[in-house]
Amino acid sequence: MSNSVIRYWGRKPYVLAQDYISKYSKHGEIVADIFGGSGVFVSTALDLGRRALYVDLNPFAELIARSLIEGCDLDEYQRAVQVILSRKVVPVKIRGKRVNISTRKLFSIKCVCGREAEAKFVSFTRAYRSLSILTQLNGTKYKIAKMIQKKGEVTHNELYKLNKDMSTQSLSNVIKWLVRQGVVKEREVPLYAKLVKPCKCGRIQVKFKNENIWVIKGPVQPLYWYPKNELKYRNGKSFLKRRDASRVDDFFMDRSLALLSTLWHDVSSIKTGENVRRCLYLTFMATLIRSSKMCRVSGGTWPINSYWIPRNFIIKNPYIMFQNAAASVIDSLKNKRRFKSGSLEDVVHGKADVGFLVADSTKIKLPKSSLDYVIIDPPHTDEVQFFELSMLYTSWLKREPQFENELIVNPKQGKTLESYLKMLEEVSKNIHHALKPGKYFTVILHEEDQTILKSCVKAISSANLKLVKNDQKGDYNIYTFKKGNS
Repeated sequence: MSNSVIRYWGRKPYVLAQDYISKYSKHGEIVADIFGGSGVFVSTALDLGRRALYVDLNPFAELIARSLIEGCDLDEYQRAVQVILSRKVVPVKIRGKRVNISTRKLFSIKCVCGREAEAKFVSFTRAYRSLSILTQLNGTKYKIAKMIQKKGEVTHNELYKLNKDMSTQSLSNVIKWLVRQGVVKEREVPLYAKLVKPCKCGRIQVKFKNENIWVIKGPVQPLYWYPKNELKYRNGKSFLKRRDASRVDDFFMDRSLALLSTLWHDVSSIKTGENVRRCLYLTFMATLIRSSKMCRVSGGTWPINSYWIPRNFIIKNPYIMFQNAAASVIDSLKNKRRFKSGSLEDVVHGKADVGFLVADSTKIKLPKSSLDYVIIDPPHTDEVQFFELSMLYTSWLKREPQFENELIVNPKQGKTLESYLKMLEEVSKNIHHALKPGKYFTVILHEEDQTILKSCVKAISSANLKLVKNDQKGDYNIYTFKKGNS
């Protein structure tokens, strides 16, 4: 399975999956992962000649796994991509009027020579100007606020050069505090653009001397639907990992949203088969993150497990990102072994190679003594808030994550370590019920606290599963249990 299509948090190495599945199961047996994530264990099991069952409550995770494991007809997928990329105009509203803009023109900038050129990406930074000086300010906060006031307006890069004794993170924290307190106002300023192809003047990169960079002046209002979900739970509290912005659409520029909403409209409405559409959805999701403000100038997207916009970021042309994502999907589909999908019963009775379920692992009732091996990599207490981070994607699918059923530690949701252990015990009981006598169950825990690890082992063992092996592989603590023969 290709890791280059889209990132998913906590994805485990293929070699690790291969080692354990080879050791604890045989050719033709059924291997299950009921915290399936991006599908590494299920995909590996299929590659090793096993049948497999995938379960996850996260619809975004299931989309990734099912798309890349089931695949689709390559020719049909390529035809669909060509149709989507052939769109000539995008309908938008500018200053209240509906207009049709050339698809490629929305990301066109003005070169310093005066010509128009399509941008591959545009680099931005933050600029700050002083609104007031609070008398109670002191120390570093006063120093930075006074510096901004003296300069009139200063960019984040300039501030960093003036304060090299501070780390980037410390400087950013001070600025964020000043912005929240209304001492400083922040805005986004373009620095330069990388062009799709050289301008007629020969430039491939354009540095901006002013902010009037776009050929099509904004603000641009998308005409097609796009999600505006707030980054908060049903109880009204904001996400634990929310650092910047308050809604999913805040992570995109207006013209990026116009192009993304058009792409989503075309992906959703094109006439094609279910498997091809699923792969198109995955292609769009990969485009989504690559087109967001979470892309760093230094490379990489979404470098930390939170909703965070770097002080310096780049926005990439969504149509080019869609084309690139499609190329990655095509690479993953080439020479791909095809597996027959079916229901859980089909897998159990040998009528299908693999089955996919979007279900709660604490409540799922699998057939008794039907599985030969179970391997899981559950969320590690509070390390990664999977459902939170998936909101960026599931909001486009119009699928609200079932936060209340997520196995996680999250104080804002009232989910404690005790509740986590109780849910883990319920999961273990379901695994014990479904596992054949004398067969094995492996759980991977990414946790350093020995007290927590012992509590997790105790919760699993309470389901009448016996610990037979404890491995330490890098940062992973891997425990293997056995179900009794009776």
